[in-house]
Amino acid sequence: MSTELSVASFDYLGEAWTLIDCPGSVELGHEARCAMMVADAVVVVCEPQPERAVAVSSLLRFLDERDIPHLIFVNKMDQPKASVRATLEALQAYSTRPLLLREIPMRDEAGQVTGMVDLVSERAWRWQPHQASALVSLPERLLDEEGQARSTLLEALADFDDRLMEELLEDVVPSTDDIYQNLTRDLQDDLVVPVFFGSAENGNGIHRLLKALRHEVPASEVTAARRGISTDQGPTAEVFRTLFAGQTGKVSLARVWAGEIRDGLTLGRDRIGGVSALMGRKSTSRRSAQAGEVVALSRMASAATGDLLCGERGIEADWPEPPPPLFAVALSAQRQSDDVKLTSALGRMCQEDPSLKSEHNPETGELIVSGQGDLHLQIMLSRLQSEYGLTVTRERPTLPYRETITRPGQQHARHKKQSGGHGEFADVLIEVRPEPRGSGFRFADRITGAWCPSSTSRRSRRGSNPTSRAARSDFRSWTWPCRSWTAAFTRWTAPTWRSRRPRRRRCPS
Repeated sequence: MSTELSVASFDYLGEAWTLIDCPGSVELGHEARCAMMVADAVVVVCEPQPERAVAVSSLLRFLDERDIPHLIFVNKMDQPKASVRATLEALQAYSTRPLLLREIPMRDEAGQVTGMVDLVSERAWRWQPHQASALVSLPERLLDEEGQARSTLLEALADFDDRLMEELLEDVVPSTDDIYQNLTRDLQDDLVVPVFFGSAENGNGIHRLLKALRHEVPASEVTAARRGISTDQGPTAEVFRTLFAGQTGKVSLARVWAGEIRDGLTLGRDRIGGVSALMGRKSTSRRSAQAGEVVALSRMASAATGDLLCGERGIEADWPEPPPPLFAVALSAQRQSDDVKLTSALGRMCQEDPSLKSEHNPETGELIVSGQGDLHLQIMLSRLQSEYGLTVTRERPTLPYRETITRPGQQHARHKKQSGGHGEFADVLIEVRPEPRGSGFRFADRITGAWCPSSTSRRSRRGSNPTSRAARSDFRSWTWPCRSWTAAFTRWTAPTWRSRRPRRRRCPS
């Protein structure tokens, strides 16, 4: 299972193709969803195990919500007892679109899958490991099963085509071209989900899948129209992935929707510092890229994942929000001199993966990194070591508790200070009582029948609040901040000081 997004551009049957391999883990799903937003179609790969269908349930729901055309490829069908129908029934529970089986398996006497029968062309193919499949005659024992499966396929297509429905009611066999046209239209409108199967390791079923993608997947102009992106406003590109690649610096992976993207062009607020085609970890410099291509744009300092760049300004576009974090750890550099480097590295990694969060907890003084699970954070820790040379300590975050009082009480205090002159004296009574949870701290001045200086009231307020600096040393018995209580200033007395200086008298004239 891959743990990071990878882009591969190549030629197939004389046409330019770009495949984006997405991570398969649920914890890395946001990275996959960002790539799906710029794709013409998505191939969801799963295994022939019905109990594992829930692993792709979140992806199927996302594709249905966003109306993204998608197909399903059931891999590892060369395993013993592999059942595509049982897997199909399990997957249907998580998809609002009908799943259409495009092929049925051929099996030997031991029940091992040895090939497949195409339900549209009604041709049978026998698999050969790492070789092209051989065209064979349709076995007689599969005629009834093939006819029933083909009828199910046509009936599902007829739900979206009245003319096809009339032909089926009149027992008219539709032509192969009409069936392919219905499949193409329904896939591009995201009405159905075709299902193929094979063995990727042995190269079985891959050629048939690629041919279906070649003929039935919508063009980039159709995808842009589905997304509501105008292609009449000059060069337009959308960033779906941000990377920091060593000395190259910041790299933005983008899908070109319109116009020609070339080196030196200004998109958004940045000037493109280079255009490259990707093939895994290798990149090839190019002068320009045309509409429909996926390229890497260098030194786009202001560009972020999800930005739709057009001309010298950006355009707001719909983009999935990162999921809230589910798992957190407290990190600290083993060497104190690496603290700044650790903070900088985490900032870059959060730009690359918006589902990763890094923040400093002011109450506990810890550096908290949050993600989607333990695997997500393990990948982050591995990258800190391999890419940034940082050795960190991982600990469980300290919970920032809160404290409160449980019953009312009083506190009497007397202040005396004599340092020459008049000196200072005050007699103060503070009453406290609990309040409903979440109400915070409140201070009430309830002095009646006497005059109290405002400075004394302010000092009493600061002294009663355990979160203020003035009172921290007086609340050593409270480990955590105290909340949901009220302090009332109810009594204050101080003597009336008389001046000892003799009064001056005016001498009579």
